[in-house]
Amino acid sequence: MRKVAIVTDGSSDLPKELVDKYKIHIAPFKVIIDDKVFHMLGNYGDLTPDEFYDLYDTAKEFPTTAVPSPQAFKNAFESAAKEADVVIGIFISSELSGTYQSALRVVEMIDNAEVVCFDSRVATSTLGALVIEAAKMADAGNSKEEIIARVKNLIPQGKLVCILDNVEAVYRSGRLGWTKKFLVNAFKIKPIVLFEDGKITPGGTIRGREAAFKALKNAAKYIAKSAKTDTVFIWHVRSLEFATELKEIMEQNNPTNLDIQIIEAGPVVGTHVGKGALAFMYYGDYNPDWLLQIDS
Repeated sequence: MRKVAIVTDGSSDLPKELVDKYKIHIAPFKVIIDDKVFHMLGNYGDLTPDEFYDLYDTAKEFPTTAVPSPQAFKNAFESAAKEADVVIGIFISSELSGTYQSALRVVEMIDNAEVVCFDSRVATSTLGALVIEAAKMADAGNSKEEIIARVKNLIPQGKLVCILDNVEAVYRSGRLGWTKKFLVNAFKIKPIVLFEDGKITPGGTIRGREAAFKALKNAAKYIAKSAKTDTVFIWHVRSLEFATELKEIMEQNNPTNLDIQIIEAGPVVGTHVGKGALAFMYYGDYNPDWLLQIDS
């Protein structure tokens, strides 16, 4: 038996190889496309990203998502409880989803292990980075108290630094008004979005795709130097070529040899974001000047 096992939800965008490597247990999210329900464990599950984005382009209705079912939480907790005396669950921000509250309602059904749950106050691969940090500690044999202290310390430092290329999906999911959508499209404005107090908030705008990518390349010089965990994600939606360029820059500015990984958004998050988005997701410091004041 291990001391601690880690559970999260399928919005974390973790790839299967990391889930398997660190023995992470997942409560799958649901993605609904034209009345068909697909269960997602990260950026994998019933659909690959390629399959999802093909369906996304041809679906009669806009895809939607649904939180894991109570049985899905119960299965994940019970599976983790077979491996450890304590289960720590880390879930998507309660400001963005009802997942955390749903998980709490299931905890009282688990009687063969102690279960502690956290509202991560973040989402997607920022959530994934926190889960990996906890899972690494569990794998190394750290105690419940040590892992909980680390998670509590990191939660306020969760960062999303994202530039959206197109706002159609955000608009259709109800997270952007018609007027803002018109202005973004008419003037080729690329919105910057960040995490703040568990919510996704505006962080400024950049005019044009070329300028947006130049800003991201500038920020890439600083992210690894500011990170407080060993894992940093470059997250993208159908933008692997650009993500690879950003990784090359980050690797050249990576004094502590952090693990910098490229992750493509899975169906859960891709439903609400749209193609072309690029982001850094990590724990550490952020300075708006990295994007808004380009180095000469």
